Amino acid sequence: MAKFYPGICLLLSLFSFQMAWAQDLEVNYLSTYSTGIFDEGAAEIVAYDPGTQRLFFTNADAGTIDVLDISNPSIPTLIQQIDISAYGDGVNSVAVNNGLVAAAVENEVATAAGSVVFFDAAGNFLNQVTAGVLPDMVTFSPDGTKVLVANEGEPDDDYQIDPEGSVTIIDLSAGVEAASATQITFEAFNDQRVYLLNKGIRLFGPNATVAQDLEPEYIAVSADNTIAYVSLQENNGLAVIDIARASVLDILPLGYKDHLRGEPVLEEYLFNELSWWPTLGTPLYDNPAVELGGFSGLWFDPYTSTDDQLSFFVIPDRGPNEATVSRAAAGTSQNLRPFKLPDYQARVEKLILFKSTGNIYIDANPVYLTRKDGVTPISGRGNIPGFDEVPVTPTSDEVYTSTDYVVDGRSFHALEYDAFGGDFEGILRTPDRHFWMCDEYRPAIYHFDESGVLVERYVPEGTSLLGDEAQPEGYYGAETLPAVYSKRRPNRGFEAIAYDSDENIIYTFIQSPIENPDNRVRNNSDVIRILGIDPADGTPVREYVYLLERNRESGIGISRVDKIGDAVYAGNGKFLVLERDSSTPDDGDTGKKYVFEFTTKGATNILGTALSLKDAFSGENDKTLEMMTGDELAAAGIQPVAKTKVLNLPSIGYLPSDKPEGLAILPNGDLAVMNDNDFGLAGAGVSDNSSLGIISFQQNYGFDASDRDDEIEIVPRPTLGMYMPDAIASFSIDGKTYIATANEGDSRDYDGYSEELRVDDLVLDPDSYPNAADLQESENLGRLKTTAANGDVDGDGDVDQIYSYGARSFSILDENGNLIFDSGDEFERITAELLPDYFNSQGDDDRKNRSDDKGPEPESVTVKEIDGVYYAIIGLERIGGFMVYNVTDPHKAEYVTYFYNRDFSLAPEDDTTGDVAPEDLIVIDAADSPTGQTLLVSAAEVSGTISIFTLGESSSVRPIEDGIDVAAPAVASIDPVIYPNPVADYFNLDFAIEKETPVTISVFDQTGRRVLVRDYGQVQSGQHSLRFNAHNWPAGSYILQVRTARGQHTQQLLKVN
Repeated sequence: MAKFYPGICLLLSLFSFQMAWAQDLEVNYLSTYSTGIFDEGAAEIVAYDPGTQRLFFTNADAGTIDVLDISNPSIPTLIQQIDISAYGDGVNSVAVNNGLVAAAVENEVATAAGSVVFFDAAGNFLNQVTAGVLPDMVTFSPDGTKVLVANEGEPDDDYQIDPEGSVTIIDLSAGVEAASATQITFEAFNDQRVYLLNKGIRLFGPNATVAQDLEPEYIAVSADNTIAYVSLQENNGLAVIDIARASVLDILPLGYKDHLRGEPVLEEYLFNELSWWPTLGTPLYDNPAVELGGFSGLWFDPYTSTDDQLSFFVIPDRGPNEATVSRAAAGTSQNLRPFKLPDYQARVEKLILFKSTGNIYIDANPVYLTRKDGVTPISGRGNIPGFDEVPVTPTSDEVYTSTDYVVDGRSFHALEYDAFGGDFEGILRTPDRHFWMCDEYRPAIYHFDESGVLVERYVPEGTSLLGDEAQPEGYYGAETLPAVYSKRRPNRGFEAIAYDSDENIIYTFIQSPIENPDNRVRNNSDVIRILGIDPADGTPVREYVYLLERNRESGIGISRVDKIGDAVYAGNGKFLVLERDSSTPDDGDTGKKYVFEFTTKGATNILGTALSLKDAFSGENDKTLEMMTGDELAAAGIQPVAKTKVLNLPSIGYLPSDKPEGLAILPNGDLAVMNDNDFGLAGAGVSDNSSLGIISFQQNYGFDASDRDDEIEIVPRPTLGMYMPDAIASFSIDGKTYIATANEGDSRDYDGYSEELRVDDLVLDPDSYPNAADLQESENLGRLKTTAANGDVDGDGDVDQIYSYGARSFSILDENGNLIFDSGDEFERITAELLPDYFNSQGDDDRKNRSDDKGPEPESVTVKEIDGVYYAIIGLERIGGFMVYNVTDPHKAEYVTYFYNRDFSLAPEDDTTGDVAPEDLIVIDAADSPTGQTLLVSAAEVSGTISIFTLGESSSVRPIEDGIDVAAPAVASIDPVIYPNPVADYFNLDFAIEKETPVTISVFDQTGRRVLVRDYGQVQSGQHSLRFNAHNWPAGSYILQVRTARGQHTQQLLKVN
């Protein structure tokens, strides 16, 4: 029986003092249809047909698709129930396009293939098409020519049968009666398990293949109908589907939310904008002067730094140079490398940043690098004739007496090789103030004293035998490194260097995979070698495998992620490393230049093993290290280092050039990054910009973690949140595609297997969690639900990293899957402020009973443009209601309002209580709406209700300063009046109560701090007047809040002296 009621609707808005004006969206409750069925999934998924002005929603209790006439949306009327029982065991999803209704129906045998059943808008059956196992979500492409289905393929409860997850694409181009289906599985990834795990995809089902483990949950299709993004909820990933080819383009990791660090925020300082920035010289052939730059490597100097004055050491690489001239054109055995400043001497520069002023200085006395004699300069020219590139300089007969090469009309003069020359790519300083550097020529590791005099250079064994003429051992340096490193890809030797101060080991990182056995592995290997040496004598002591994000396998992105940029030791056995593609500033901010954190815990030390030393290949079963896939490495007993993505530099705005090649960590945990600009345009770089970026973490990803304490404590926690979105939404702004995710979180919890534990059940690693006993108290993290499937990095039985389900937020990704926005802890902070008595509840009065689980549990998300403004609307399944954000600038989404259609004074099962557990949201465009107004429709599965709201025109609204919450009038108005206002001493508050209710009065200052709170208990209906003394309050703006069981009001109050 249909019932209609106005509901108790609370509209709450939060504004930022940083805005001059805020874009507000007027949200108004219109009506509700109630099925009268409580907690049986009687209203889960809803769709709209504008042609008939009907809503179609799934009713799991009745096994039907129920149809509402909303030609008058104030009175939604049930006109039909479409019985699904003849087609399967239950309907999980429904979608409508141009009068065609598509329903995802599961099989009576849950582990067998389900189907999509088509009806017309009148409910007449049209066709039934086979889908995959457990079709969980169905959607149309925007042009209506395709239907896409996410087939979750869940195991049976005993976990004895685990079907493959899949995506079904149904082609409707020949009409629904002739519809044809293509099933897309993930079988092609079955031999890429380690590759996916390394990226951050969760794969943990007992004895499951990759194809069985991946469980598609939801689909969002790009506006141009070409790409489908598929959430893989339990796997914390996103599959990318080429719709036309019906193939999987990539499986993207969603990463982990660092609840301790918080949001990364960039401050950028450009050097080349400084008028006094030095030049290195002008090429003899009269090109523009070359500025100092080309910084490769970055080291924070703690010895000369203060809180305000940050000192860094940087090293330019081999000096200004041009692209190579091919050996075929030059008639030489190696390519020519033209140097613009042939007399350039390698040096260390010191940069000083004053944070308080933003001023940057450079030390006037660089440390020039020399050989052991303290006199002979070290240049950037190659070392070995016949093996390295030929060093030349462009010239003319007027400058040099000889021209050695002429190529395409250009003259080149040959320069001498430098046996100790270096293309320097990394720098650090040990406690004895000595410098250590690495280069990408040999590759080599350099040790200099603090004045720049060489102590020793370490090169691979056999280096002296390379090239046209053998030299005595030691001619190019001490040959202590494994010989296989000489097979480095040209100009891609050692790129990064880091000092493990805990174990006194110098680590160096190959830039791109070694070409071992030869260049057949180029762009066909993910293997990066990390080599650790004893700084006393250069003897190798450790060697590990690090796997790149995406080099060997195809996938989406601007280019391959095939290079290391820099690395730094972070302490406690952890490192930070830069990993990058070749995208440039012209490519925009969707490139991939990642900072990862990794640990060598549990990683296999391969130093001296036959596989590490192997440099030849004789057949498929005789591969070198670089030829092996991640799965082949695992089969050989080799575990790579375990890594976790921290951030993506372009996503936070750092993209001064194509080469971020400096990474340092500051004492407070902030990061510093520096780019190599290849000495700017005059030095053949892609940009003049040399930029120092300081990245701070805002600690705004906290959450309330316990259901056993009385206080709401939204604070940073040492956990990684698994985003695990349920619903996702694709939207396009200025031709760019974005994906919004509702980060619900979900676990696998079956009779035959469950990953769920609580933190107090774990044995925590004492190095990772030295305060384990305190953390595991119930009022801290002890009650938090976590997973047994992740966290034991080294396999020793204790947990090195705690993970939590969901992110208690919504996020925005770019088209390549990079995170560009996360709402942080705002959902919990907003609901804690506005509904403190029901914070993190399940829609009842059991306060905080979801804090130990997934908090407010964002479930649904939709994005819609209204009057030129793009809004994301996110439904909160547990506490209920929906958040609205302005996402017109997807990188800087802004909270707009929180709307709550619920009367907490009534029991959840009461038929007039409002919406409990919203599961789905859709927006009806004004052009398609029966009233000409934009409508929002909510389906709530626990209350079994469909509610309709109007979304009014956006309007400019003057914000309240300093982050104070403002509430619009509730339906049950209490009409508060403050007088006098402004106030100097005393003021009165008059208000009316319609029926008996508890009343609490609070006052907040400009910072959001509560300066007054009075709890009046139960207050009788009628007119009331209260008097307050504000004499001692500082002058300024205040917010007075009146909270009752049926809502709350706020009024602005101005205090004057």
